[in-house]
Amino acid sequence: MMSKLFVYSEETGVLQELLGKASQSGFDQVVTAVFGSAAATAATLGEWGADVVYTVTDPGLETYNPETYTDALAGVIGLAGPDLVLVGATKRGLEVSGQVAERLELGAVSWCVDFTFDMASKTVTAVCLIYTGMGQNTYHITTHPALATVAPGTFQPQAFPGKTAEVVPAAVTVNAPRLHVLENNEKRETGRRLQDAPVIVDVGQGVKAREDLALAEELAQLLSGQVACSRPVSSERDWFPEWLGLSGLKLSPDLCLTLGISGSIQHMIGIRDSKLIVAVNKDEGAGIFAQADYGVHADLYQFVPALITAIKARSITKN
Repeated sequence: MMSKLFVYSEETGVLQELLGKASQSGFDQVVTAVFGSAAATAATLGEWGADVVYTVTDPGLETYNPETYTDALAGVIGLAGPDLVLVGATKRGLEVSGQVAERLELGAVSWCVDFTFDMASKTVTAVCLIYTGMGQNTYHITTHPALATVAPGTFQPQAFPGKTAEVVPAAVTVNAPRLHVLENNEKRETGRRLQDAPVIVDVGQGVKAREDLALAEELAQLLSGQVACSRPVSSERDWFPEWLGLSGLKLSPDLCLTLGISGSIQHMIGIRDSKLIVAVNKDEGAGIFAQADYGVHADLYQFVPALITAIKARSITKN
């Protein structure tokens, strides 16, 4: 019997990453699905490794609603009959994958970084990150299919120029949702895109108060850079709309200067592609020092003002 790997993400880049991994995983067939208006470009997903693309064009899928997307994804999985389902761990992917797993009674794991499939027993073994990336667990999933979520950036896309996927319109039931979105607000803009900045000043929980960000912002301005942060600074303190790390942005600036960053693996995934990482931390045992190119063991509240003064004194910039 043919083995099938089903991948899904509503974000094109993440879907391409999942298809890239799927195409090299030894499954006989790689299957995916697109919903709503995205169905118009379904065949092009062959160029990223898809063999079959299911499309669902119900009006309830034109805008995102977790209930309608759960109906569509669960329905397509039922039609495709895969052995393993990989879902991109975006905010929406995490929301929908949990509901799909509950509805179909699937064994599900989170933050998968590798997996194997045993054709004889039809079981999946998945390696997943735990403790914000500080460790790994290996799970043996016996439901069929199994489901795993995968963080963006975990796998790499693979191009298959000229390949066309088979497109299969799927007749699945999409029920009218009980949850209605009252309004959508645009994400706050922080000026120039962090992805375009050659220098990132990366602040962590070592920065004590919001007004202290002025130091980081002044330093970033002197270096023609931008200020970014770790997840707790964004999600718990609400100082920034987005963060760097496994579940956030992943940047590759020329220089990443970290201030008060501990160095958890989850955060380092967001900055590991920097050409140069310089860490400032008063904790001599901070994990960031083991991963940075240069380390400064100092109190950032003493070091950063001194660095700003030195930059100005040497006329590196006119500010």
